[in-house]
Amino acid sequence: MTTTTPKVRLAPPPPALMRMINPFVRRILADPRLGRRIDLQVLLECTGRITGRTLRIPVCLHTIDGVPTVFTERPWRLNFTDPAPVTITRHGQVRAGHAVLLHPTPLELGAALRQALDHGATPFELGLKVSRGHEPTVEDLSAITRSMIRVDFDQE
Repeated sequence: MTTTTPKVRLAPPPPALMRMINPFVRRILADPRLGRRIDLQVLLECTGRITGRTLRIPVCLHTIDGVPTVFTERPWRLNFTDPAPVTITRHGQVRAGHAVLLHPTPLELGAALRQALDHGATPFELGLKVSRGHEPTVEDLSAITRSMIRVDFDQE
């Protein structure tokens, strides 16, 4: 009996590593001079639904069908079960909005991940590991278990 490893799998950075580097990433993203050099990463700020603490989370913000979207499997995503206020710091600029956890079908999620890749995101930025030389299809990506959070910015 042989087992085959999937050509695409979930591979987010280890939580311990993220706890070490996120304080530095937060400072860089919040700094107008340094933050403008980073395109995909943003600082998402929200209030924890249970603790009431302010969470400042570095995330990659992707545009999917014209909508700012975050992919994650981390527990903080549950803060957006109901729409919740957020602030997004991108390129050192702060914008207010609301975010909500989406419930896509596997095929919708696969199509959204494929669109993020087509728009220049790397598998690493999506928390994925892709076999060398393999171009992930929507069907490959549909097997990935991720959550999607939609961000709607307030009108200025």
